[in-house]
Amino acid sequence: MSQEMFSFLVFSAMIIGFFIASFPLKMPAALALFVTGVVGAIAGGLGLSLWHILEGMFGFFEITALVLTASIFIAFQRESRGLNVLVRDLISVFYRVPPVLLIVLMFVLILPGALAGSGTAAVMAVGGLVGTVLAYIGLSKVTIAAFVGMGGILALIAPPINLPAMIIASGLNMPYSGFFGPLIIWTLFLGITLPLIYGLKEVNKKIDPQEILDKVPGGDFYLGRLGAYIPLIVVISLMVMQRAFPQALDPGIPLIFVIGSILAYFLPKKRLNFIGVTKETIEKTGPVAALFISVGVVVQVMVATGVRGWIVIEATTAPEFFLFAGILLLIPIMGGVMGTYGVASIFAIPFMMALLRLDLIYAIAGMSMLCCLASLTPPTAIVGRSGVLATGYDGAYGKVLRVSAIPWVIVAGASLVTILFANQLSAWF
Repeated sequence: MSQEMFSFLVFSAMIIGFFIASFPLKMPAALALFVTGVVGAIAGGLGLSLWHILEGMFGFFEITALVLTASIFIAFQRESRGLNVLVRDLISVFYRVPPVLLIVLMFVLILPGALAGSGTAAVMAVGGLVGTVLAYIGLSKVTIAAFVGMGGILALIAPPINLPAMIIASGLNMPYSGFFGPLIIWTLFLGITLPLIYGLKEVNKKIDPQEILDKVPGGDFYLGRLGAYIPLIVVISLMVMQRAFPQALDPGIPLIFVIGSILAYFLPKKRLNFIGVTKETIEKTGPVAALFISVGVVVQVMVATGVRGWIVIEATTAPEFFLFAGILLLIPIMGGVMGTYGVASIFAIPFMMALLRLDLIYAIAGMSMLCCLASLTPPTAIVGRSGVLATGYDGAYGKVLRVSAIPWVIVAGASLVTILFANQLSAWF
């Protein structure tokens, strides 16, 4: 049997194992991916190799710690009503210009996810709050659900923490460095353009700010309103200083979020339940952390059995049209089944190995955007359905997708442009 046929059979066994675990057996995504890795190891002749399984489980340990600490920080900001204070201040300033308020609300959605690396965390942290404001300024329920869901996608894309880009970069043995530029360019462009597409026709021309503020309770902090902003200011400042002076200051992003969480706990006058908030957050974030453990196993097995190399060779030798068509179609569609992080590890890493001729930073940034977009795609649609839950929309999810059709095409187009013209964009910026 040729190596190509052997790799094809191993990969087919992994795909079949994943589908059986996901649908007939209805296993959670993380467990289904873990089973996929075990099936691949057995089919590839490794057996139940504890060495490969354990090494894979710790492959994304740093990212897992980052997700947990960031989510805890966002949870304390939410429980202390620090995020409420931010929203109230923005409403007070921008209510006179409704289109600008739409854009500002989109960035309110993006900020928590950009820091936590999770679109679901962003939606659950402020999705209901933003949805309440959008309802008061005239948007329909289905538009609100679509708006909030897309905000979660942009939160996944935004720097400083783009987890699919981290996964792809780790799979290529390159540091997660230099991605802020390309990611912030598209985040700003999409964060300004998409909310206007969603809401410009529906938004009221005149807004009563007091009516909205009555529905968004503020918080009581030591140092007044400044106390609500200090944790966020400290976290962002430490991140900037770490990047500006890496040799003098490098505490690590997880530790930065721990510092921010401590400040968010002590600054509100109302005592927060430290153990309760932390425990609840870990319980909610646990499935995401488990995904990274399982993704590490899958990547390790694919490397050890030669499957990833086979996919790279097939992608490299394929006509370029089919290669990019496969990227544009396969990643969002399979991501709807495997999830954003699963498709980033199983498909995006091999695709990127076929594109090593391109500037890797821009190409990975573009690829990660497509992986993020997969979180709107059924059947999983984790972020999209989170937007539905957070906003209380009780209609069919298909209607939400129809409202998001044009924004979906714009994000996919931006992703493809970034990959195709990675070298030119790198030279220009």
